Amino acid sequence: MINSTTQPALNKTLIDKFRLIFTLPPALQKINKKLGTTNNEIDQDTMQFSVYGSIIPEIIVPATEIRYAGSTLYNSSHSKDSYPPNNIKFTIDNEYKNYWVIWSWLNLLHHEAEGLFNTKGLADSDSYLEYMSNMSISSMDEFNNPVLTWVFTKSFPIILGGITFNYQESDEIEGEFSFVYSQVHITRDGVQ
Repeated sequence: MINSTTQPALNKTLIDKFRLIFTLPPALQKINKKLGTTNNEIDQDTMQFSVYGSIIPEIIVPATEIRYAGSTLYNSSHSKDSYPPNNIKFTIDNEYKNYWVIWSWLNLLHHEAEGLFNTKGLADSDSYLEYMSNMSISSMDEFNNPVLTWVFTKSFPIILGGITFNYQESDEIEGEFSFVYSQVHITRDGVQ
């Protein structure tokens, strides 16, 4: 439900008003069935992270130089370079479920003990789509309604950051992971 209250156009976007949502890739959706029920199970098909740090990549369509009569003219290259990895900073929940999901995803790609892909048989085929998912990051207004949403297609994690404990501070524990993706699309109010 979208709040229709009019708000000033110059309100600032807050740094803690971003939400990351993704559906678990098909291989990880099967983790309960293949691994049995343990304290480490993943019991949600869709994950939602409140993120406070993310890199929305630069979108560059470079120009090409055309030399003519001692001058340089520019024309569009009509192409994009590959996108850099996206780095997500998030708060780890009290049961470490969000951390565990990313760890399980990476462990599917390269098993910690055996050093192989898909050692538990979670992926039904060799299709790369079995371990990829679309991720979306939404910028939220002060009423927690999405304003802009960046959709990262065919995503998968490549780095899971370490955890630093400090019992002298009362702050929440922070986590970090990086993922790669094929394309990024932007929607506003559901329109691309």
